[in-house]
Amino acid sequence: MKDSASIKRENKAQIRKLLVCGKSYTKQQIALQTGLSVASCNTYLNEMEMTGEVIGEKQKLHDVGRNAVAYKLNEDFESILCIYFELIQGIKSIEAAVFSPIGRLLSQQTRQYEILDYTVIEREVAELFEQFPNASRIMVGTPSIAENGVIRHSDILELENVPLKARLEEKFRLPVFLANDMHYKVYGYYRQEQISDKIVTLINYPAGVLPGTATVHKGVLLTGKNLFAGMVGFMDYGMSREQQVKRLHRPTAEALIIQAAIALISILNPHKLLFTGDLLQKDDLQRIHTACEKYIPKEYMPDFVFLPSTEQYYLKGMYWTAMDRKENEE
Repeated sequence: MKDSASIKRENKAQIRKLLVCGKSYTKQQIALQTGLSVASCNTYLNEMEMTGEVIGEKQKLHDVGRNAVAYKLNEDFESILCIYFELIQGIKSIEAAVFSPIGRLLSQQTRQYEILDYTVIEREVAELFEQFPNASRIMVGTPSIAENGVIRHSDILELENVPLKARLEEKFRLPVFLANDMHYKVYGYYRQEQISDKIVTLINYPAGVLPGTATVHKGVLLTGKNLFAGMVGFMDYGMSREQQVKRLHRPTAEALIIQAAIALISILNPHKLLFTGDLLQKDDLQRIHTACEKYIPKEYMPDFVFLPSTEQYYLKGMYWTAMDRKENEE
C-alpha cells in the first residue's frame, strides 16, 4: 500500500505533466484533466505556488466577467543544465545546453578540445552554473558505459574510469545524472515524436569508434543490469575489436551493420529501427533491409527510418529524463 508521501508525489507529478506544455489551467481544468479532486488540486497547487514552482494569475472566465486563477509552471523557478561530450572523426567536443521547466532552450554552445578531461567538464558546468544559478540538476551524456556514475570503455581515453557523477555532485551540490548518449537519444525520439505503446530501437554507427544502440519498450528505456544494454560493438563479428574498428568506415562497415541489425530485430522485434551515424546514408537502408530479409521473415521486419542527425533528440532526451527523475526524487 502506498503511503501519503508517495501519493502526494504522484499527484503532483500528474499536475506537473499537464503544466509542462507551458499553458495555463484553472484548478477545475486541472482536476478534469488529471482525474484528481478540485480539493486535492487546491492543496497541491497552493504548495507548489508557495515554493515558487507554479504561478497563479487571475484571468477572466469566458465572457461573463468572473475571474478565475489559472496556474502555469514558473520558468524562473529552476533550470536544467545539460552537457554531453563526444568524439566524432577524431574531434573531441562538448555540447552544453540549458532548459527551462517547460523545455524551452535557454542556452546552447559547442566547444572543441584537444584534451577533454574532467577539469574541462567541470569548467564547462561552472560556466553554465554562473549564468543560471537557479539550476536544479545536471544531466550528463557520455559515448560510453555509465556504470554507477563512472565512465567505462570510453573512446575519450582521458575520461576512462572517471567517477564523474560523484565528483560533480561534490563540487556543485546538485543532483547529477550520467547516462549513455544512446539512451538519451532514443528516449528523446520517443517523447518528441509522441510514440506510445511502441518498441523503438536506435542504432548509431559513427566512423572509427564502436557502435551503440538503445531501445524504448513501450515507454520503458531498456538499460540492462550494468547500463550495458545495446552495446553491439561487443558482439562476436569473427574478428578482434581492433579489426572491427578498422572496418568501421564506408563501405566495409555495411556487413557489420547488417549483422547487428539482424540481431536487434530477432531479439527485440521493434516496430521501428532507427539508423544514424556518419557511416550511414539514406540510400543504404534499402540494401540493409533486403539483406536482413534473407534471415528475418518479411512480416516481422520493422520500419526502417534514417535520421541524418540526433542532436535535437539527444538534448530533449536529457530534458525529459530530468523531468522524469524529478518526479521520482521529490
